Amino acid sequence: MRTVTRFFVLLFLFAVVIGTAYWFITYEAVGAVLLLSFACMPAIVAVFAIRNGATRDQRPEDDPAADPAAQAGEVLGPFPAETVWPIFLVLGTIAIGASLIYGLILVPVGAALFVWALLGFARESRG
Repeated sequence: MRTVTRFFVLLFLFAVVIGTAYWFITYEAVGAVLLLSFACMPAIVAVFAIRNGATRDQRPEDDPAADPAAQAGEVLGPFPAETVWPIFLVLGTIAIGASLIYGLILVPVGAALFVWALLGFARESRG
């Protein structure tokens, strides 16, 4: 967990530096506030990890000589190599999003594609 905590601390520092530099270069408040508020997410995760002792635990991902097979978990079952359902899921999401722009007439089409894709995923996952 040390690697993950270090990553979030570095991400926080990156966001603060970029947000501050953006402010002094452009003097544009909205972009600077957005970049500085981006720093909140990794800061929250890093503080939580540090306060709960995540940096004390030795995790398999912290060992550079770790063997992936030694830390294998439970068998989840087969996964399909190819599937068409993500395409329909994206098309449904796009149609629902486009309905916010062009009118609510597209909501039934998008919802039908979205639900159809979810049902297809569910059927395919059963084997």
